[in-house]
Amino acid sequence: MMTANILKPHWSRFLGPQSPDPKSFKYESHSRAIFSSPYGSFPPTPPDLNIHEFCFPPNNLLPPDYDLFINAVTDERVTLHQFYARVCALARVLRHDGPNPLELRKSPVDDKEDGEIIGLFSRNHIHYPMLAHACFRAELVFGGISPASTPYELWWVLRKMQITSFVCHETLLPILREAMNLGSGEADKGCSLLLVLDPRNIIILSDDPNLDTISGYRTVESFVRYGNNLPEVSRKLLGGDRMAYLFQSSGTSGLPKAMMISHKNGIHSGLQGMITGTQGARFMGVEPLQPQRVLGVVPAYHSYGMILWILRINLMQLTNVMLPKWDIELGLESIQKYKLTLLPLVPPLVRQLAQSPLTEKYDLSSVVGAASGAAYLPPDVAYQLAKKLPQGARAPIPSGYGLSEAASIASPGPPGIFGLEPAPPGTIGYLLPGIEARVVDPNTLKDVPKGQKGELWARGKVVTPGYFKDAKATAEIFTEPGWLRTGDLVMRDEKDRIHYLDRLKEMIKVKGLQVAATEVEDCLLGHPEGLVRDACVAGVDNGRGDGSLFVRAWIVLTDEGQKQGEGPVAKKLDQWVRQRLSRHKWLTGGVETVDSIPRTPSGKMLRREMRDRYQARMKAQVRSNL
Repeated sequence: MMTANILKPHWSRFLGPQSPDPKSFKYESHSRAIFSSPYGSFPPTPPDLNIHEFCFPPNNLLPPDYDLFINAVTDERVTLHQFYARVCALARVLRHDGPNPLELRKSPVDDKEDGEIIGLFSRNHIHYPMLAHACFRAELVFGGISPASTPYELWWVLRKMQITSFVCHETLLPILREAMNLGSGEADKGCSLLLVLDPRNIIILSDDPNLDTISGYRTVESFVRYGNNLPEVSRKLLGGDRMAYLFQSSGTSGLPKAMMISHKNGIHSGLQGMITGTQGARFMGVEPLQPQRVLGVVPAYHSYGMILWILRINLMQLTNVMLPKWDIELGLESIQKYKLTLLPLVPPLVRQLAQSPLTEKYDLSSVVGAASGAAYLPPDVAYQLAKKLPQGARAPIPSGYGLSEAASIASPGPPGIFGLEPAPPGTIGYLLPGIEARVVDPNTLKDVPKGQKGELWARGKVVTPGYFKDAKATAEIFTEPGWLRTGDLVMRDEKDRIHYLDRLKEMIKVKGLQVAATEVEDCLLGHPEGLVRDACVAGVDNGRGDGSLFVRAWIVLTDEGQKQGEGPVAKKLDQWVRQRLSRHKWLTGGVETVDSIPRTPSGKMLRREMRDRYQARMKAQVRSNL
């Protein structure tokens, strides 16, 4: 069968029978409403394939051993062979049909069923990927939860994901206890789902591997040791369209939702990087998927981190140097010490590395490439960091695009592959393997011509089945069956490159005209005197009650900006925007200097928070004047 190729231990398994040749095939752009990836479709896969068996095919020998994960702080290491043995041991403990010391139930295959769902609540940790793969191998659904959650946010997510058992890093146990004290949720009108976490099924992820218990709870290591003494039962693992894990997703607004990801989704999200890496190497005439050493700072609970640290294990040789949390000096020391070759980043880290004088103190010559994801990357920052790396300004940091709902949708490729034009900063590149897309008017739901703005709709095997136990929210993102409404405003150009403009919900309406906040932010960051280090733009109430808004900017000054002073800088920026942008995009709401712009851990700017703070301040001033 053709599907057997996907389990062969060679990079050729990532190329399907219809895969285009990266040198001879020339992608032809067109004007049809539906356009697809220059890389073509996915290679065939078995319909019931499990993520763990995709990464570790049962009849393949493990390759020669190497360091798979390294703790950047302690230098503790986990090799590939150790990882696999630990996964097998823990999976024996977690299986509902095994000895089952935790008395776990069978997990649901979709959100129409109830069953065991285990929460993973930890910062980046060298054993987090082991937990995820043990769950895949045990056919146990897990939910990845942000370690930055407040007790209230955790309580909400525990209910939305219907978490029944829980792995908690030892430092986060106080947060969990506070969340549990908030009650079952019966009185909460915002969510009908109740807290179902069994307090007896809390497991602690400790940094001390010798401990069996902490605060009365068993540790992960104690269960790994227990599993080492259990016999292995040979069985065919199930996957395919069955639910594999849940993500936190904010959707378009409000508190987090629970996003379902199937084994098929996860496998194809992992496949995309393997296909693009293989085809890129073939295009450049080098052996595909050569060993790399990777900076591990993107959070593992996030869709971007899932691809990096969990879905690609054993697909190629990657040594991942994990940082528990971001620290610029530790990051730079790690690059120099471990001679890291790849830097997967998010925009705030790209900006910090680009602007920090610390980068001059470390040897970054090992870096082959850096990339950004998870949020919009301003073009000026893409060039600034590239200048400091061996690739130079001619190869600015590329920015990929994806969502929790579809982990990877578009990314720039090597210029010239499939005859493609370069995708410069400001674009998110071309569609990734197996993706089809449309650009649609969000009001009329009609496809718009190339060159016009519209909402990006995407279709492919990476697209989620929907929100867990939330049919209303699922219906909102699938107006047409199979087509995911991303909620992002884009423009498809004449070459079929995609230009990201803004979140639809964050568009600023000024006298009936739409203003993309990112366009104004890029203008501010691009002032020729380099006055602005960071910028946030949002719409604020114009006070007239007509629904129209003023455009307001919050800025973080550079050293040069601070030298010139807040007042003069605000005037210069206002004049600069008036010279560069249309009248309805002018800063009629003013310019305010702040110390920092709030962002999520993945780098998404919290414009709503800045706007709400400002408007609360204005209301307070009105009251004080009465």
